[in-house]
Amino acid sequence: MTDIESISLFTEELVRVKTGKSLSDIEREVLRESLSGKTYSQIASELDYSRDYISQNVAPKLWKLLSIILKEKISKNNCRSVLERKIIIYQGSRKETTKTALINLNTIKDSEKLDINDCKLLDGRVPMGSPYYIERAEELICYLEINKPGGFLRIKGPRQMGKTSLLMRIIAYATKQQYKTVRLSLQRVDSTVSKDINKFLRWFCANATRKLQLESKLNEYWDEDIGSIESCTFYFQDYLLSIIDSPIVLAIDEVDYIFQFPEIANDLLSMLNSWYGEAKEVKLWQKLRIVLVKSTEAYIRMNINKSPFNMGIAIDLSPFTLEQTQELAQRYQIELLPAEQKKLMRLVGGHPYLINTTFYQIKCNHTSLESLIETATTDTGIYSDHLHRHLQNLQQYPELKKAFEQVLRAVTPVELEQALAFKLKSMGLVVQLEGNLVIPSCDLYRRYFYDVLIDM
Repeated sequence: MTDIESISLFTEELVRVKTGKSLSDIEREVLRESLSGKTYSQIASELDYSRDYISQNVAPKLWKLLSIILKEKISKNNCRSVLERKIIIYQGSRKETTKTALINLNTIKDSEKLDINDCKLLDGRVPMGSPYYIERAEELICYLEINKPGGFLRIKGPRQMGKTSLLMRIIAYATKQQYKTVRLSLQRVDSTVSKDINKFLRWFCANATRKLQLESKLNEYWDEDIGSIESCTFYFQDYLLSIIDSPIVLAIDEVDYIFQFPEIANDLLSMLNSWYGEAKEVKLWQKLRIVLVKSTEAYIRMNINKSPFNMGIAIDLSPFTLEQTQELAQRYQIELLPAEQKKLMRLVGGHPYLINTTFYQIKCNHTSLESLIETATTDTGIYSDHLHRHLQNLQQYPELKKAFEQVLRAVTPVELEQALAFKLKSMGLVVQLEGNLVIPSCDLYRRYFYDVLIDM
């Protein structure tokens, strides 16, 4: 029987030779774990993804790809037996090695290679291993911070700026350092739980325990007489941090979701702030590394003078530079003339999601950049969903709408009240210059919102 490492190596090379592309990191891990006989639940737990994402998204696409390549139905149940048989075929005899099979793979004629179109519109996070992920200078800072005892990261930016994609890579890096990782999304908290601090913190501890694959001992540590915040703190200190030898990276995504429950948010963030303070003096707390991820669009509902975010290292994600946009174009195998590059940057201002959407349409739907620019501000244009979300926010907050209208009417930078300038910038709608002087972030916003808000 061929070992799992050899089967994996053979399969990865088979995919590369047949398609000219490589398996993504997560596809590679799902393949290896499936070959070892693990269930989707076990795989999801080890990779820190939901079971549904593995079983309904990653795995089906992987088995479909291998079925097309091998011209035989592949599933989780039969992948090992089929791939072992294919290795024997490419070896030519049982006496030859897997290395020989890999060499023979490279003799496949170009006419036998598959033309598999893997174009995917990246409407959210960029998967691990995707060629369309552009590394940011901030990543090194993130890796250095979670290596520090008691490290604390705050990743922020408007929606679709790449926060969750960066978080995924921080977690992957932590895993390679053999750290334990706990990733919690506050968007998954039930409304009944998020309105009660005691229920919320019990949810918080229960999910952290489950992610760490430990036995829940909530009832042993929860004490109504000292309160839920102290109970949660002692649970982490006396149980989770004490029983695990390695550092623990606690990543909390969608933090802004809890802002709609101000009292809960203040209690949670005050508790985390106290943990950050403990790490400066107590060695045990230095094992905990915290990463908070939030959308700055949530600031439109907040009093900025009472912002609770003042802990650790702040990572404020910014739009792509021209060089990063050029790099992404190359990965899409798109050639843009210098004049076209300038047009694109002027249109979307380097917004990662809008740049990816543009390149997807050009590459996979064979659309010209010129035609995309012409229809950019229409309700049938490729950016319509993105624009409608911003419009809905502006309509809900008349003071922001009025301030943005003032910016749109002007031909020179406009000075706004500090809070308004801050909130419009947090939404990604304006670029803030010196002081409180602002201009629209890009031509797309200027054209669309001028037509919708002013010309109506």
